[in-house]
Amino acid sequence: MSFLRNVAVLPLRSLTRFLPTLAVLIAIGGVGYWGHSNEWRAPKFASLFGSPPAREAEDWCAEHNVPESRCIKCHPELAGEAQADWCKEHGVPESRCTICHPEILTKGVAGDWCREHGVPESNCTICHPEIAIKGEAPKSETGITILPPDKPETTAPASTSGKADTCSAKEPPTPSETEALIPSKVPKEPATCQTHALRVQFASADSVKKAGVSLGGVVERPMEQTVGANAETRYDQTRFAEVAARVPGVVWRVDRQLGDEVRKGDVLALADSAEVGRAKAELLTATAQRELREKSLERISALLPQKISTEVELQEAQAALREAGIRVFNSRQALINLGLTVPTENQQTPAEKDLQLFGLPDQVRASLDSGAPSANLVPLLAPLDGTVIQRDAVEGKVIEASKPVFAIADTRRMWLMIDVPQSQISRIAIGQAVNFRPERSDENAHGKITWMSTGVDDQTRTVKVRAELDNEDGRLLASTFGRADITIRESANAVAVPTSAIQWEGCCHIVFVRLTDDIFQTRKVKLGARDAYFTEIVAGLLPGEVVATTGSHVLKSEILKSNLGAGCCADE
Repeated sequence: MSFLRNVAVLPLRSLTRFLPTLAVLIAIGGVGYWGHSNEWRAPKFASLFGSPPAREAEDWCAEHNVPESRCIKCHPELAGEAQADWCKEHGVPESRCTICHPEILTKGVAGDWCREHGVPESNCTICHPEIAIKGEAPKSETGITILPPDKPETTAPASTSGKADTCSAKEPPTPSETEALIPSKVPKEPATCQTHALRVQFASADSVKKAGVSLGGVVERPMEQTVGANAETRYDQTRFAEVAARVPGVVWRVDRQLGDEVRKGDVLALADSAEVGRAKAELLTATAQRELREKSLERISALLPQKISTEVELQEAQAALREAGIRVFNSRQALINLGLTVPTENQQTPAEKDLQLFGLPDQVRASLDSGAPSANLVPLLAPLDGTVIQRDAVEGKVIEASKPVFAIADTRRMWLMIDVPQSQISRIAIGQAVNFRPERSDENAHGKITWMSTGVDDQTRTVKVRAELDNEDGRLLASTFGRADITIRESANAVAVPTSAIQWEGCCHIVFVRLTDDIFQTRKVKLGARDAYFTEIVAGLLPGEVVATTGSHVLKSEILKSNLGAGCCADE
């Protein structure tokens, strides 16, 4: 019995040993539950000995994640909107909610479209400059400015076509067009889209920074609208020449090398040709025949008064003299065609001993030995001032007639052949400025358009346009590929914003204008010229306004949340 009594006492002792630990754990759990329920705030003395006071309502809108007292979607009167005409579900006036009332997309909103400037009338800062909300953008904490300080203020090359935003320039559809629209598949129309009625609100100004949204100012700056196209440099064909021998022969001497600067008339090389010798001999023969005919005519004319010669003999002598003169003329012209200098009619034809150097320029005659073995030399002369860019002549080489052995170009001016897309050719005109950016080079070349082709290339479907570029320093090389930007419009004081501020929401380009530190208004804009950093705003903004730049896609995602599956941004 004593054994059984001891066995029953053991569990009671073990339970008594762990009871204090269990009580402590229960107490800690109770304190945690009470603290969580009271937000870890100590109760007031009155609440311990009296009835607890009513709990204060929290100033927070859980649906829109902003303070309830400043939520413009729940309280539209804070933003100047009417409570009766407000769609709480989508955060826009009920009369302009395209999701609840899709018929707006076909009928439009009367009076809310500026046909002249292609933006909503309520967004047109040109017709209504008073709607602009101007301010100063906060200074960057990192020291980064809108335009990097190491970049010039001049317009950077355009990466895009520079064409104005044609989508934003659409006009509202006419009644006949809207009647044909199918409600289930409403096209995207900027004139009826109500995106510009939306606002984006953050919980606080700090929330804007935490979301990665930066601010920038709308500025005035020089802008130019350009059309970009591929291009290639070539020698100016009006300052380019190929030199070839006019008769077959052998290169006897070469006087000029590649890269030499030459003047018009300089001797490039001498060629030895048998045809030159035959032409010289023909001139001597023709000259001798003419002298003989002249003496014969003089003798017959002197004997005619003495009745020793007849009129027939006189006429025959005159005809023979004219025939000899024609033969001399043909011989002289043959030598001129070969590139030799031939004396005029009044100058005496050289004797046979002088025939060797006959027709050669004085500079060549002075450099040759009078006892040179050949009388068949013909010079190859430079036809213009320039640089020798090709030389295929070596001493002893057989050359063919009309096959070029030298090429000379004046590289102080170059041609730029531009392949302009057919869709852009209507915007190009003679006299427009061109900026050429060669591949693998930071040095640009400038010029103007001087010629436009009248046809389209069969292979590339582009139109050839030619510009002339100054190349006084000779740094621009022929056959260089690159990109040409043709300036079609310039503006000295264009309204512009950083390109990062512009977003495309489905049918329109938009920016987000700062109303307060935590509220932004969606604004439709019409775009103009673009460069590497800025985009011109033709309509929709004025200088001095502040817009969201880097991180503006965060605001875009907010306004698209209410349009998912419907409205102007819905896919067909």
